Amino acid sequence: MDERDEVLIKLKEAADLFVDTLGTYLLVPEIRTNIGYAIKGAKSAKDVAAIPGRITVAFNRAIYCMPPAFGASDHVARVILTAMSHDENIRSSINLKYYEEIVKNLKDVFMFNRKEEPEESREKERHTMNFMVDIAYSRLSRIPKYIVDLGDYGKEPSIFILGKEPIEVVKDAISLLQFIQ
Repeated sequence: MDERDEVLIKLKEAADLFVDTLGTYLLVPEIRTNIGYAIKGAKSAKDVAAIPGRITVAFNRAIYCMPPAFGASDHVARVILTAMSHDENIRSSINLKYYEEIVKNLKDVFMFNRKEEPEESREKERHTMNFMVDIAYSRLSRIPKYIVDLGDYGKEPSIFILGKEPIEVVKDAISLLQFIQ
């Protein structure tokens, strides 16, 4: 089995764990949730698998419609690719709904205020996620487990979990339910 197939299998296992766990729908933000997983040495979003259409909520359940695919998410792929540019082992991420109750209980967290992003960077389409991870690394000299995007006008705040594999980030996500249930 080649690496790309292995990435898709592990990502599907993680997505299934997320949607099969009671209460995870509470972690899904309005912009929906995605989980990404990159091949080693990933260079573009085509090297990062994610859930096409993201994970959404219906009838108080987290659900997804299509199996993981490469190039399915630009958003979470940019988080992962930027993290990998600083630490090649950080190959997975998930985005979750922002809850103050969760954030105050996080360890190894970087708080990202979008107002810190320079105007020329903000004006570039699809650049904020890269800037967010880069500034976390520049301030901490490493990639943290959690990055909290505090949001801005028209931009929903969210929590990103970063890790080596998707099962790891999903288990970390599930563990956060204790703070909101």
